[in-house]
Amino acid sequence: MIERRATKRIPLNLAARLSFGEIRGTRPCMVRDISALGACISTPYYIFAKEFVLSFDGHSGIFICRVVWRKETLCGVSFLLRRRSPTSGTIPARPQIWCDLIA
Repeated sequence: MIERRATKRIPLNLAARLSFGEIRGTRPCMVRDISALGACISTPYYIFAKEFVLSFDGHSGIFICRVVWRKETLCGVSFLLRRRSPTSGTIPARPQIWCDLIA
């Protein structure tokens, strides 16, 4: 299979939360892999929205996402805007990954 991504994805498997503009509250998800330009997200539900906000660890890292592809409860997203960059202390298990992504 030919790799078509512009940047290399880093396996992450980290819990995160999704916020949808019209829906109150947040919903759980799992970020399977991530790059500086996007991520692969899995959820226990189908994502109907075209855009949503992805957040890590109590909203310390917030990304506005646009869905690029969907397959059942898995979807690929591209980042539209990074409001606040995660710091190396935001995700203790993988601080170097975030330092590489935001550099």
